[in-house]
Amino acid sequence: MAVDVPHFALPFQLGPSGAVVCEQDSIDDVSNCVIAISVTHIGWRTEVPTFGIPDLAMRKMPIGADDINSWISNQEPRALITVEERADQVDVLIDHINVGVSIVSKGG
Repeated sequence: MAVDVPHFALPFQLGPSGAVVCEQDSIDDVSNCVIAISVTHIGWRTEVPTFGIPDLAMRKMPIGADDINSWISNQEPRALITVEERADQVDVLIDHINVGVSIVSKGG
């Protein structure tokens, strides 16, 4: 498949033809950006110190699906985010957070 405006796939990979890429503004590209925001703690990137989300380890539960949604949505406006949070049924120290991603319609 030809890619007009390539962006590196996440995680970065090398394939037989070189770096694996996805099309800019595709669901794969937007999802990759949401993942990058989600796994980066604020302050880790010196060139953009406000990029990412706060470190959620050691926080009291529930962490707050609305807060997570806001942190990600403010940094990736192309995505419609759905965040669900639920405590583990067996281990009360585990909090499951699922992030659903779809693309904002560009209109025609």
